[in-house]
Amino acid sequence: MNSLPAGRGLAPVTRAVALAAASWLAVAVCLAAPASSALPPVGAASAVSAADVFRRMSTDPWITRVVSFADLGFSGPLVLGYPDTQREIELPVPPGVPLSNATLQVDASFVRADGGRTTLILSLDGVPASARPVTAERGDGSLTLAVDGAPRPGGRVRFGLHWRTVIARENTCTDSRTPGNLLRIEPSSRFSYRYDGSTLRDLSTAWASLPASPVILIAGNKLSADAYDSAWRLGVALDRAGKHPRIQALPGVGDIVDLQGVSVPSALRRIPAFAALAEGGKRRVKDLAEIGALMALGQGGPLRADIVIGDRATGSVLTQALDELSAQLPPEVLEAFTQWRALALDGWSRQLAAGQVRLANVFGRPAIVVAPDAGGDAATLFGQSWQQVAMGPLLNVHASDELRPDLSAVSLKYLGAKPATLDVLARADWNASFDIGAVVTQGRGPGTLVVDVAAAPGAARTPPVVSVLLNEVLLAAKEMEATGRRERIEAPIPRHVLSTRNDIRVSFVRQQASDRCRESPEPFPASVLSSSHILLDRVEPHGDFSGLISHYANGVNLLVPIAYLYDAQGTLPRVIRLASSTGVSPARARFIPVTVVGPPKIKGPFLAIDVALEDAERSAVKLQAGRLFLAGGSERPLLDVSGLNRAGLLEVTRLGRDAGAIYRTLGRDAPPMDKPMQLSGGNIAVIGMNGLRAELNTLDPSGEGMDRDLQPTLLERGFWWVLALAVFAVLAALAAYGWRARRGGKRDA
Repeated sequence: MNSLPAGRGLAPVTRAVALAAASWLAVAVCLAAPASSALPPVGAASAVSAADVFRRMSTDPWITRVVSFADLGFSGPLVLGYPDTQREIELPVPPGVPLSNATLQVDASFVRADGGRTTLILSLDGVPASARPVTAERGDGSLTLAVDGAPRPGGRVRFGLHWRTVIARENTCTDSRTPGNLLRIEPSSRFSYRYDGSTLRDLSTAWASLPASPVILIAGNKLSADAYDSAWRLGVALDRAGKHPRIQALPGVGDIVDLQGVSVPSALRRIPAFAALAEGGKRRVKDLAEIGALMALGQGGPLRADIVIGDRATGSVLTQALDELSAQLPPEVLEAFTQWRALALDGWSRQLAAGQVRLANVFGRPAIVVAPDAGGDAATLFGQSWQQVAMGPLLNVHASDELRPDLSAVSLKYLGAKPATLDVLARADWNASFDIGAVVTQGRGPGTLVVDVAAAPGAARTPPVVSVLLNEVLLAAKEMEATGRRERIEAPIPRHVLSTRNDIRVSFVRQQASDRCRESPEPFPASVLSSSHILLDRVEPHGDFSGLISHYANGVNLLVPIAYLYDAQGTLPRVIRLASSTGVSPARARFIPVTVVGPPKIKGPFLAIDVALEDAERSAVKLQAGRLFLAGGSERPLLDVSGLNRAGLLEVTRLGRDAGAIYRTLGRDAPPMDKPMQLSGGNIAVIGMNGLRAELNTLDPSGEGMDRDLQPTLLERGFWWVLALAVFAVLAALAAYGWRARRGGKRDA
C-alpha cells in the first residue's frame, strides 16, 4: 500500500484521470447512446441530424446527480483527530434503484505533528474500501473511490472515515493521544452517480429521490391563488424534509433567460428558434417558438423541474409553444420531434383532475406533478407519516392530515428517530431530529426529553458517561452502570432551547483501559432504545417565537398581498422561508391573499407578510420609507436608523386575543431569504442578505424571564425533606383541630 507523500494524494496520472471523470459527471448532458454506453455531451450531436438528436433524447432515461458535502449541511471542513477519529456520513441515493458510474471524490489534506503509525481507512456501507498508511508530516490526502452500484433500499450509502494513529513503545505505557495528527475533509468533496429515471415507478420513490435543492416549477410569474397556495405548501414540506427548494417560473415572451453553459447541438442550429438560443448569455425571449425550443433542449437546457404545479393555464401555453416550434421544423424531423414530445412532456399532455398527484416526465426526466388545488394534501402525503403510502404513479388525494400526538408523550421513533446500537471505544454519538410542529398540540409542547439507553460493561473501572443535548445545549448527563440493562435519563427542556427544527444528540464517552499494556482497548456496544420519548407539558403563552409555535399548532391564517401572486418567482421563497421558520403547518394553514380594499378580518393565529393589520397590538417598532424606529422606555428611542434596504423585520404581536407575527420589508427590496432561520426566545427578528442578522427580546431584554424558567424547584434541588415537613405540618394541624373539636364537644356535654 503506497503512502500519501507530502503535498500529493494520488499519483499524477491517476489523480488527473479521477478529476477529469468527476468533472465530466458534473457537466455531462444526457444526450446519449443506449444505457450501456457512455453518455456524450450535447455538442457531440454535431455530426448527426436534428431527427437523430430528438431520437436520442427520447431513448435517454439517465439522470446525473452530484451531491457535495456542502449540500449535506457541512458549512465548513470536517476535521478528524483525537479524540474524534471516526465519522460516518450518509450519502442520499434513490431508494431501491441501481446506480451507474458512482464515484466519491474526497478532497482532503492532513498534518502530522505527533508521528506514530497513521492509517486512513475508508469504508462504504460498513465494508472497507480503502486503507493506506500516511508517513509525511503534511500533504494532500485527496482520493477517489468507486462506489458499488447495487440498489440501497434505505436510500443511503454509508461512507465511513477512520483516521487512526498508533504510538507504541516497547514495555512502556505512555500517553497514546495524538492531538496534532489531523485530517481535514473539505465541503467540496462530492458524490457523483447516474441512475435510470424509468426505474422510478411510484411517488414515494420519486419524493425520496429528490436532490438537495429541488426545483418547483410554476406556470409563470403570475399565478392563480390555488397554484400559489400549492407552491408554498410544498416548499415548506421540502424545507421540513431538510431540502432547500428553489422556485423557477416557466418563461414567457419578453422574459429574460440565462443561457450560460447551455450548449445547443449544431444539428439544431439550422432551426431559427434554436439558432437564437445558441448565442448564449442572457437573452430576452422573442416568441413562443423560442419557449418551445427551451423546453425541447430537455436536460441540456436551462429549465429544470422536480416538482411541477400543474396550473390549468400551463397546458395551453405549452401546446402553443411546441406548435410554434414544430412549424419551424423540416418535415423529416417532425416524426422524431412528435415522439419526443409525447414521451418527454407527458406531465402536461394530460390535464390533472382535482386533487390528483402524478409521477410524469417533464423535460425528459421524472417529476412530481401536483394539481393546483392539491398542494396541502400532497405536502401532508409526502410527510413522514404517510410518505410510504404513496405507492402508485397516480393518486387522487381526497384528504390527508398530520397525525396528532397523544396529549402526554410522543415517541422518538414516531418522529423518525431510529433506535441504534453503537460500538464505543472512546466516544460515539447518536443523532436524531424532529420538526416542532410534530410535537405541539392543543396548547402542549415539549417539556422533558426521556432517553432510554443501555451499555455493555467494559474493562475500565471508570463507568461510561452519557450526555443528552438538544440543539447543541447540554440538557442532562449521567454515569452509567453499564450492566446491559435499560437506564433512563430525564432531561427537562428549557423553552428557549426549542426551535422549529430541533436536533437531538446522545453522546457516549468511555474511558479506555489497557491493563498495564497487557490488553488492547476494544469497543463495547451501547444502545439508544426505542422506548425513548418526549413528555409534553402545557406551553405558557409567552410573547416570543417559541411561544408562537404552540399557537400555530392547530392552524394559522397566512396573509400575503395580492401583488405577491403577480411576482410568484420573487415572493414564493420569502413566504416559504418565513412560514417554515415560524412553524406554520402546510396541512393546517389557511391561505388568504389580501386585496388593497381595507384591512382583512381574520380569526385565530396569523402570519401576515407585508400586510398591515390595523387592529394589531401597538408595536414598539415603526417602519417608514426605509426608517427603523424602536421606541424605548424614555423619550430617547432605543434605535432610529434610516437608509436600510434589502432587509426585513419579523415581529411577534397580537390581534385581540389571537397571537401572531407580522413581517415587513425594510426599504424598496426584500432580502433573498435563501438560508434557514432558527428562531427561539426573541420577539423581533432582523433579516438581512445573509439570513437572520439579529433576534431581540424587547419584552425581556435582560433575560430575567428565561433565568426564572431555568430556576430549579425545591424538589429538583433535592430538598425532598421540605415536602415531607410540609405533609407532617398539615397532618399535625388536622390532628390538633380534631383534638380541640373533640375536647370542646365533651365540655359542652
